Amino acid sequence: MGLFDSPTHLLIILAVLVVLFGSAKLPKAAKSMGEAMRIFKKESAKLHEEDSSAPQQVQASAPQQVAAPQQQVTPQQTTQQQQMADLQQQMDSLKQQMGSQQPAAQPPTTPASQQTNQSS
Repeated sequence: MGLFDSPTHLLIILAVLVVLFGSAKLPKAAKSMGEAMRIFKKESAKLHEEDSSAPQQVQASAPQQVAAPQQQVTPQQTTQQQQMADLQQQMDSLKQQMGSQQPAAQPPTTPASQQTNQSS
């Protein structure tokens, strides 16, 4: 059983739309939707016409074989890759230094505990 099977479902949906959007905005929305549908149909018809003419053009140029472009590495890309590798090494060495230099964790002192220590 679908949403639009019975007329009562359609009436309920229509009533909800009128309440949500108001009776003044619904005709404008319907008009703009109709215009959008017309534009869509025109553009899709143009695409179908272009598609039907495209196979004829492709068949005419079929004897030519196109080689796949080879991926070439530019000097700029190799420079960037080298810089990335150097930065990664620097980050690794900094992580090692930070790991070896961490002292034993001390609990943070609060102003209240400092005042009690000073008054004693």
